[in-house]
Amino acid sequence: MVPRIGRLLALGALAGALGCQSLGRVAARKEPTQAVSDLIPPTAKSSAFLTEKHFVTSWLVLGPFQFGESDFGGDQQQPAADKEFVANEGALDGTQSPPKGAAWQAKDFKGDFQAGKIDLDGLYNKPDHAAAYAVSWLHCPEAVRDATLLVGSDDYIKVWLNGALVHAYKEKRRASEWDQDKAKVSLLKGDNRVVVKCVDVVFDWDFYLRFADKDGRPIAVTARKPAAPGK
Repeated sequence: MVPRIGRLLALGALAGALGCQSLGRVAARKEPTQAVSDLIPPTAKSSAFLTEKHFVTSWLVLGPFQFGESDFGGDQQQPAADKEFVANEGALDGTQSPPKGAAWQAKDFKGDFQAGKIDLDGLYNKPDHAAAYAVSWLHCPEAVRDATLLVGSDDYIKVWLNGALVHAYKEKRRASEWDQDKAKVSLLKGDNRVVVKCVDVVFDWDFYLRFADKDGRPIAVTARKPAAPGK
């Protein structure tokens, strides 16, 4: 009887060890959490008044990428906007391994005193001379072929939609506001991947991003829990 119990205990320990190894392999394959939101097109009765629900606030952020105060020409440093801090930056989707000194973080930026503000300064403890990327997936129930992208930034910004560069601001340093820049875009039925690069020279560092329909009515955004990897 004792040897049999000993064999059972040994088999249980072996199964437990194998189970731990299996869990370890699954964890190693797990992809970073996605930032997923549903877009809700306006109706004829929708208000044009902007609230937090009209901004994309759920993002997967990669950074920070810091540079010297004179690396890109001194005071304004506009060339920093064109620097690829990661290769093929417009194709970022959260599965890329972060370079040394940077990391992916899933973050919902709701609750700031200014609706829609993506506060990179607060996320990274107020650095100067830095860049970061933000990735989000937006699910649209129907294609919107004549939408408007509206952004604001402190300082420079680039935006890719489904892999295509649709907007860039790199004129001069500025404080951010809602809707500083506009670009005509098309939203696909289903998932749309948005990639933002925001570059800070000094002081505040943040951006805003939202969409409107052809009549200028704001499209609402509702963050939701992403599906598990492989679903």
